[in-house]
Amino acid sequence: MRELKFIIERMRKAAECRNDVELTTYLGLKSKGAISTWKSRGRIPYAECDIISQKESIYLDWLLTGQGEMSKSKALAPIHDDLVYIPEYDVELSAGFGAYPEDHALAVGNRPFSLKWLRKKGLKAKDLQLVRVKGDSMEPLLKDKDLVMLDTSKTKPSQAMPFAVRLDDDLMVKTIQHQGDGSIALISHNKTYNDIIIDQNNPPHDFQIIGAVVWHAHSWI
Repeated sequence: MRELKFIIERMRKAAECRNDVELTTYLGLKSKGAISTWKSRGRIPYAECDIISQKESIYLDWLLTGQGEMSKSKALAPIHDDLVYIPEYDVELSAGFGAYPEDHALAVGNRPFSLKWLRKKGLKAKDLQLVRVKGDSMEPLLKDKDLVMLDTSKTKPSQAMPFAVRLDDDLMVKTIQHQGDGSIALISHNKTYNDIIIDQNNPPHDFQIIGAVVWHAHSWI
């Protein structure tokens, strides 16, 4: 029973769930009392641990035994209970940008963030990447060399926040606005730059919405 208790605790931690109710929802369990049933019967949830292992890139052995490394990506491994590392990339050298692994050539390090803060904002560490803004097209909102956090799970165009996009091998941060004809406009805050119109029915060959800017930090030097 004690062993099962710790397995469930590790499952919650890996899935970033605060309690058994959230874990039940995360796993899509039909019975709201499923986890209570595991506890009363002493059932080890092998299948459910495997689901979390696959979805969150967590080692199954760690979930079941607590031994060894937790995450298959060191970037997501907690430093302690309330800190996780978010990977940072030097995309100014990149012709494209996607879900780079931690050991990619453009990786320049990791930065710690509060897991509690991420949860409060509805963010998951596995979806986040840090990059630098290049140029002045988004001033005064974002300045050259600002550090921004991208949530790569948010790719639906919205005016609520800026987005990182790739267009013809160029990486840009723009506000995205829907147009009346069904197209979308990539808009710079610096009005010396013209809007870029994307026809969604006939998009450019190399166009991708990478993710939303959900946080940024500015350096004065």
